[in-house]
Amino acid sequence: MQIVSLDIENIRSYPRAHFDFPLGIVMLSGDIGSGKSTVLLAIEFALFGLLRGEVSGAALLRNGALRGSVELEFSIGEHMYRIKRTLKRSRESVEQEAGYLLIDGVKTDGTASELKSKILELLGYPQEQLSKAKNLIYRYTLYTPQEEMKHILREGREERLALLRKVFDIDKYATIVQNANSYAKALRERKRALDIVLVDLQDKHKQAQVVEKELAQTKEDREKTEKELVALRAKVEQEKVKLADAEKKRAEAERVKAQEQALKARVGVQESQMFSQRKEIELLASQQQSIPDIPEKPKVSSQELSKGLSEKEKELRIHLSTFAQTNLLKQQSQQTINKVKSLAQCPMCLQEVSENHKLSIVKREQEKMYAAQEQETQMRAHVQQLETEIAQLRKDIEEVRKKEQEIGLAALKLSQAQAIVQRKNALEVQQTALNKEIKAQKILLAELEEKVKTVDGSQYERARKEAESVLSAERSASMVHAALVQKEEQIAKQLTSIQKEIEIKERGKKQLERTQAIHQWLTDYFVPLMEIMEKHVMARIHHEFDALFRQWFSMLIEDVMNARLDESFTPVVQQNGYDIEIENLSGGERTAVALAYRLALNKTINTVISSIKTKDLLILDEPTEGFSSEQLDKLRDVIAQLNLRQIIIVSHEQKVEGFADKIVRLEKTQSGTQVIN
Repeated sequence: MQIVSLDIENIRSYPRAHFDFPLGIVMLSGDIGSGKSTVLLAIEFALFGLLRGEVSGAALLRNGALRGSVELEFSIGEHMYRIKRTLKRSRESVEQEAGYLLIDGVKTDGTASELKSKILELLGYPQEQLSKAKNLIYRYTLYTPQEEMKHILREGREERLALLRKVFDIDKYATIVQNANSYAKALRERKRALDIVLVDLQDKHKQAQVVEKELAQTKEDREKTEKELVALRAKVEQEKVKLADAEKKRAEAERVKAQEQALKARVGVQESQMFSQRKEIELLASQQQSIPDIPEKPKVSSQELSKGLSEKEKELRIHLSTFAQTNLLKQQSQQTINKVKSLAQCPMCLQEVSENHKLSIVKREQEKMYAAQEQETQMRAHVQQLETEIAQLRKDIEEVRKKEQEIGLAALKLSQAQAIVQRKNALEVQQTALNKEIKAQKILLAELEEKVKTVDGSQYERARKEAESVLSAERSASMVHAALVQKEEQIAKQLTSIQKEIEIKERGKKQLERTQAIHQWLTDYFVPLMEIMEKHVMARIHHEFDALFRQWFSMLIEDVMNARLDESFTPVVQQNGYDIEIENLSGGERTAVALAYRLALNKTINTVISSIKTKDLLILDEPTEGFSSEQLDKLRDVIAQLNLRQIIIVSHEQKVEGFADKIVRLEKTQSGTQVIN
């Protein structure tokens, strides 16, 4: 990866600035507080956005500015990339807005999180870094503030090891071990639960054997009862045939008796009917009257007169509506006349209105009023005429309706008289027919009385008692059989339930065996293997890290001192065979330890994580604090051995300018930081 250029606007002390970064060593030079570290923070912000606890929007956005932006151009291999991120100040905070990423000129818009995910992919960093506040790989390979590197040296043993595990992406071994132990604990809980389930497995097997024997005995009893029941059912069918024959004969006797009773009842009804009809004929004869005369029908019906009345009333409503409109027009004309007489200026054009113009308007409106008055007089006469005609129509309708009612009443009386005559004639015909029918049915009734005397009903009673006896025996046998069937089903269900429990427990037994095997494999093999693998990886990293640390330290410090890393990756400095606490070293020596540690960590991470695309780039922030002139010369040799394509150094040391390929001078003024090339 190579950083090509950087454009910033309203970032900290920079109103606006542009930086070019060629290959080789680029030095950012300037006094303390001139804005050198801001450039590095802007590069980090462009790549990864705001970092919780590290880089906040309020710390980056220039005081008083509402918006700010960072645009970074870089290359990876033969491809060019340009990413832009923006900041916006709201009432309560400073937040990121959406940005974009140009890949070989092709633009892709994205949110802050989407851009970070794409950058991680381009740089070959693990996607797990997306949700983390600090990108450890970037901070410990590409850019680490010098004070932060000194901080890692002052950390405790466990904190340092935990941080290095994260940096080298080997904390996954500890996570695997932790997860494996949690799973092993869950397996132990499952084993205890399965042990409880399997306590009564042998008892269930014995219970199943007892139930199987009981089921076999019940089945044998049920089959024996079934044979007895089949024989009884055959006998029941025979008795049913006999009973059916007796029932047929009894039914015939009952039918004859019923026919006799029905015929007697029918004769009685008919005789009663004849008596009632004679009484009704006598009554109708007394009610019979002569046919009344029907009055003459009116020439015009009340319905036609009502239709004419509706039309007259409709015409009256129309004239009354027109009369009201005419009256409204008169009022409007009078209002217009009153307004015009008092008008001095035209409300539209604001010009003075002449008396002649007023008189013409008044005359026109008066003519409208006269015309409306004349029309109103004509309509008033017509309305009076319509009201007179409507009153006469209503009177005529009332008289016609009275005549129609008289005609209807006369027609009704005529219809009733005719109906009485027809009814009387019909009853006299029915009397003759009923008399003949009663005589015929009395002859048939005498024949049925003779036939009833010859029927014997005792045979049916004997057949019924025999059938009931056999049917009672069949019911008893059927109840015994049903009880045995139900008992067999219940025992079978009980056996099935026990067998299912046994099946479940047998599966649980297999699960228990498998759980025990997995638990043993986890605790005896897998977890120790992960711990061994982590130790081997850490040992390999320690070996390479220690060798590089020794090499860089020996180049920066005289031969009287040497340094190494102990098993916890803590620097151990020795002089004349004695260990020296880092706190007791001089400022330049502590800086040398931190720089050597920093360079060794950078080289080791780039070796271990092969996917990283930032191996040819290094950013050093004030790496020479407290260095002597000789150490600055040695720093030149160290940088030469790094053999990197691009190195960006932030420093205010003039001697560093001697081996820089490009120097970017920064100067802080009242209006902000300026770039002096």
